[in-house]
Amino acid sequence: MITFFCPADDPYSSVGINHFIEKFGLDANLSASSQTHGIVISGMSDRANRGIFFQEQQVQETICGHLQVSDHSIPLWQVPAETGSDGVVIGYFVRGDLRYPCITRKKDGMYLGLDIFRETGYILSGHLEVIWDSLAPDEKQELAVEPTVDIVENLLFDLIVGCYRDLDLPLVQKSIWPDGKPFAVCLTHDVDELKKTYQWLSRPLRYLKKRDFTGLFGQGRSFLQKIRGHEPYYTFDDIIDIEKNLEAKSTYYILKETGTARLFSRKTWYLYGRNRSLQTREMHNLIQRLLSNGDEVAIHGSYFSYRDAGLLTRETQELEDLIDEPIVGTRQHNLNLEIPETWEHQVKAGLKYDTSLGFKDRIGFRWGTSFPFYPVSENGFIPLLEIPLIIMDICLDSCKDKERECLDLAAKVFRHQGVLTLLWHPPIFNTLEYPEARDIYIKINQHCRYHNAWIVRGRDIYEWLAKRKAIVFSSTCEGDTCTITSHTGGSDLFFTLLLPNPVECRICSGNARIIKNEGVSVYIKTNNLEKEEKIIVKFQ
Repeated sequence: MITFFCPADDPYSSVGINHFIEKFGLDANLSASSQTHGIVISGMSDRANRGIFFQEQQVQETICGHLQVSDHSIPLWQVPAETGSDGVVIGYFVRGDLRYPCITRKKDGMYLGLDIFRETGYILSGHLEVIWDSLAPDEKQELAVEPTVDIVENLLFDLIVGCYRDLDLPLVQKSIWPDGKPFAVCLTHDVDELKKTYQWLSRPLRYLKKRDFTGLFGQGRSFLQKIRGHEPYYTFDDIIDIEKNLEAKSTYYILKETGTARLFSRKTWYLYGRNRSLQTREMHNLIQRLLSNGDEVAIHGSYFSYRDAGLLTRETQELEDLIDEPIVGTRQHNLNLEIPETWEHQVKAGLKYDTSLGFKDRIGFRWGTSFPFYPVSENGFIPLLEIPLIIMDICLDSCKDKERECLDLAAKVFRHQGVLTLLWHPPIFNTLEYPEARDIYIKINQHCRYHNAWIVRGRDIYEWLAKRKAIVFSSTCEGDTCTITSHTGGSDLFFTLLLPNPVECRICSGNARIIKNEGVSVYIKTNNLEKEEKIIVKFQ
């Protein structure tokens, strides 16, 4: 049994602990304590306990230094206490010429000179938004390219697994992804327009200003395509074919723009070209084509809807009436977010998940994580799943090596069992104007498919995590037997056993099966379980 102890009046630690337990699917107890701050793992009656103890430190609104552990150098918002060298040093705090141990394994437990939950809770409460503009360019880039929350959470989880192995016990968790998948990919497309309009003027002007004659030539070729009767921005048939070859479906966020363009304000021109009606025959045909293909249709909140709950609700209801089913997901146009008010507006509109939290000017991890989470406000957790956006096509121009940097991010998501959310706008698949982006999209997906990713729609991510969140279970281990009790029941539940040593396992209860055995990691899929039904696992 795992028990988490934290101060009752610390909101950051509470956010961090809840996210950690939910992410790793643990059967755990929470206890408010003014004396113990950390984690205690209880063994059987004849075995000692193991503890992971945190030193309380205040988070600060500046990067205080770096945690160096394994091959990672992680920016910290705390100055950790020194934990000494009288044991196995796992992590060091580094700031300039200063370097000292801040994570040490000792005989009586694991000692951390920082509060990991306060660190992650601080970030997941949105405080990077407050200070982002004050950060130096190199600090911004460092935070963008590394999933700092994922790294420190996985570090802590590895320490917990190590404690279980010291006790010669398996750790049982709800599997992070179904069917033993190591990570997920969420495919999305924002449908801002169905045809090219103001861009016939703005794009050539942009290329002329930059003296980019290759880009200008591409605009000319695209114009010839238009004259010949083929709309260069209507690429949906191509997207469907690409994803059919990938054996994947995706989410299309449909925009109905209500903002007004002004003739002499170039910054507003794009509002003119955006889709302004859901009631055209062309839009109806497209939506039916997407639905019949098995893709998800979701709402792309118009430019000003991020601060107008009534407008977002009306847009959502109109699209729901059109497809005759509830809309589950959303992304705000231009990634506009007023935090946390926009998320609260989305809840009022009946939406269940959002995927607007990404960068407009670069690729990467805007809040240090690739794993979905529930945002917080002054009133507590908001009942809306945020699926972070990791790579948006128009941000590829910020990369020196576009393909390599995208695959590097994919590798980090894989390593930390997160979600690689991709946003590729349909016009970007026009290779006359965007010669690289289509191939990069395909290569990212091929790379992830090779690594056994779960490649799905936004709705699938939400529904899986909602189902997983609802599972309540407990486990006990005695001798060569592990018993998992599902207190909620249900079908197709997935559990993972992390074993102290590689052993052969078998299910004796007949209500589940082992779908993958990777030595110390065993993945179990259940049949239809009744409430309180037990899964019996024998080790040989």
